[in-house]
Amino acid sequence: MDAATNATPGTNEPEEDSHVQLQLAIFDVTRDAEGNDLEEIKARLQAEFARRGVQSPPATWLDSVASAAFYGKPYIVDLPSALAADDAVPAPTEGVREQLELRRELRNEKLPPGILPAASEWKLSPDEVTTAEPAPSPGGRPAHGTEGNAAGFRPLLVAAALAAAVVLAFAAARSTRRGARRTR
Repeated sequence: MDAATNATPGTNEPEEDSHVQLQLAIFDVTRDAEGNDLEEIKARLQAEFARRGVQSPPATWLDSVASAAFYGKPYIVDLPSALAADDAVPAPTEGVREQLELRRELRNEKLPPGILPAASEWKLSPDEVTTAEPAPSPGGRPAHGTEGNAAGFRPLLVAAALAAAVVLAFAAARSTRRGARRTR
């Protein structure tokens, strides 16, 4: 299987494999944890993590996982790990299995050509496509200042201001008419 979409235990990076093992442990404990004591669920989770050879996560994370299991819902570590765990052993509930199947279908869906514009039509520089923050310019300042980002929002801001003015004008006219009727 493709490691980016459906991790398979033993064939991935160690971290990915440990996530799958965590997910399998969570699935296993969640099957019959609904309504049980939270401390008991946490102890079972820790025992299952140890049995699978993965380090137990921090206490706050364990609390979240146990709380979800208490309600009969398995905590999802991440989508690739959940998909791989579901491939190995079916998820504990029909609802989760259905959700994971839908996610598999969405990941395998190929959009027809022409749905998205060509990358050359996006009017983005290559660094904007791959970075979360603007790259610094040679002078040390961001390559795109707020004026560059705000330029695209100006028409939207003007339209919003005009819409707000119209709404306020109608509200004022309406309250003026109501006040005039009451004084008669």
